[in-house]
Amino acid sequence: LSYTFPGASQPALQTVNFTLAPGETVAIVGPIGAGKSTLVNALPHLLDIDREQLFLDGQDITRIRLQDLRSAIAYVPQDSFLFSTSIHNNIAYGNPTADRTAVESAAKQAQIHPEILNFPQQYDTIVGERGITLSGGQRQRAALARALLADAPILILDDALSSVDNQTATQILRNLSEGTRRKTVLFISHQLSAAASADRLFVMDQGKIVQSGTHAELIAQTGLYQTLWDKQKLEEILQ
Repeated sequence: LSYTFPGASQPALQTVNFTLAPGETVAIVGPIGAGKSTLVNALPHLLDIDREQLFLDGQDITRIRLQDLRSAIAYVPQDSFLFSTSIHNNIAYGNPTADRTAVESAAKQAQIHPEILNFPQQYDTIVGERGITLSGGQRQRAALARALLADAPILILDDALSSVDNQTATQILRNLSEGTRRKTVLFISHQLSAAASADRLFVMDQGKIVQSGTHAELIAQTGLYQTLWDKQKLEEILQ
């Protein structure tokens, strides 16, 4: 898969090649501008990519009806939009017929249920326009709960846990990778402690996947991942 934005001289993605297994959790890490968001935006066909480059279950995504493709993918961006309605309705937006039990189950997976119980009217609490009454981490977890309730087989998180602490983010990813109905999860994260729990990691730089493997494999290699890991650990010590 290669892609160059219109008018750009350098490709944002350069011959990226990988296969995801059903139920696999894969983290994408790397410096800013490495092409991480471009890659995950290509999967739901948010970019006009060429044919015969990207396939879902063997089907060229450019030939799949857009509605069918996107119904198979739940996509959570870094800044998700919340409506000025109840937290229940915000979570149930993608599945309006869902009952309270299903909504609460999704909220528990997204690690926001206990905080909702502390809201003035719990799940009936009105969320301000764009979720202004919630913290950044609460907005992100509410958006994740919405995506989980939609129950698509593929879940894409584009740095969608950036405002969530490392411990909570790690627990969320553990929730996603457990159980009999595991989703295929592809997530971008700058929190390497959370990313380390993934089945596999792709390390991107300048539009290419320069390393891939488990955390244990990558930490043992001299390379970009080891450098990023050491830098983050040093920053944590200095905080």
